[in-house]
Amino acid sequence: MTEERLVGAWSLRRFVVTVDDGRPPLYPLGASARGLVVYEPSGWMSAVLSRGDRAGGGDTLEEADQATSTDKAAAFDSYLSYAGRWRLGEGEVHHEVQLALVPGMVGQTLTRTASLDDDGVLTLAYTRRTRGGHLATYTLHWSRP
Repeated sequence: MTEERLVGAWSLRRFVVTVDDGRPPLYPLGASARGLVVYEPSGWMSAVLSRGDRAGGGDTLEEADQATSTDKAAAFDSYLSYAGRWRLGEGEVHHEVQLALVPGMVGQTLTRTASLDDDGVLTLAYTRRTRGGHLATYTLHWSRP
């Protein structure tokens, strides 16, 4: 993977989580999740992911504050965005979060394994332990829009 091959816009094809306890694959934002990640040559990046069937939260930006608490929660639970600096390491891309929908993400560096296959599919993945101690692998597949 080189910076030149990573730079540009990528559209989400699939976001799946596999857990090493044998359960079926999970789709955190549903099977029809949508997303866009952009890597600028200047070192800035932005990522946006959402459910494909997203609803609630108001019809316009100006009316969003008038949405019900239930609609606001549904909007929050169906969407993720963050932006900041990026850098490429050996087989990894590092996202240094400066802005995020989830306030606790600010200041974190999110490290993802990164690979680009011959069909032009960018795969970003990372693993975490679940509360039950199992290993969960989060895999996002991206292609050029």
